[in-house]
Order: sequence, then C-alpha cells, then structure tokens
Amino acid sequence: MSEKLKHKEAFELFLSLGGGASDKNVRKTSEKRQVSERTIWRWYKKYNWKERVEQRNMENGKKLEKKVDKAIVQSKANYRALISKVVKKFEEKLKDGKIRIEKPEDLNVMAKLDLLLMGEATEDIDIKVEWTD
Repeated sequence: MSEKLKHKEAFELFLSLGGGASDKNVRKTSEKRQVSERTIWRWYKKYNWKERVEQRNMENGKKLEKKVDKAIVQSKANYRALISKVVKKFEEKLKDGKIRIEKPEDLNVMAKLDLLLMGEATEDIDIKVEWTD
C-alpha cells in the first residue's frame, strides 16, 4: 500500500506535535485524525516516520544555520561599514587639525575590531611546548 494523502497529513500533524515516538504524540495525532492509536503506530512504522522526523529536523537545522550565518555576515558587514565611516571622519578631522592622536590605543582598538570582524587574528601568540621525560 503506497502512502496516501491521509498518511502524509497524519505525519505532518505528528511532526507538528513534536515528532517524538511517545504515547502522548500518538494519542494526540489519533484524536485529531480520528483514527485509533494502533493505526497511528502502524503508520509510524510502515512509513518510516522516525527517519522522516530526523531527516526533517536535519533539513530545518541546515536552513536555520544558513539564516544565522547570513545574519552574522550581514551584521559584521554593518559593523565594518560603521568602522570605516568612523575612520574616515577621524582622518578628516586629523587632517584639518581638529583632533590629535594622544592615545594610539584608541586607534588600535578600532583596527583590532575590524580584523576580528574579518575573521583575522589580532595578536601573534607564540606557544612553546617542551617535553620532559
């Protein structure tokens, strides 16, 4: 027997209720679909709902990961654009003599932030490992 629309709809309902193979999920699915719990368990096994739930969760996880990655990249781009504007303003005021560099650390902080947002290292760290017997 091939999977019919009623089976697919039951699976989607089961998935929306959490997708776990619990008596509670099966009971709720059977009540809403108006079929017996035994029928839902039979469909669960016959149509590989466990594997399908896992597959759907992996797909949703990948989609979410892409959205998060895109948001992070956009956020970094926004920060870098802001830093660029601040640096340009700073350069203009420096050229006009309106400001003087009294604390190079301030410029260093902006440069490090820019490097971090590009995924670059901001410090060189030498690690020495010595083996003793």
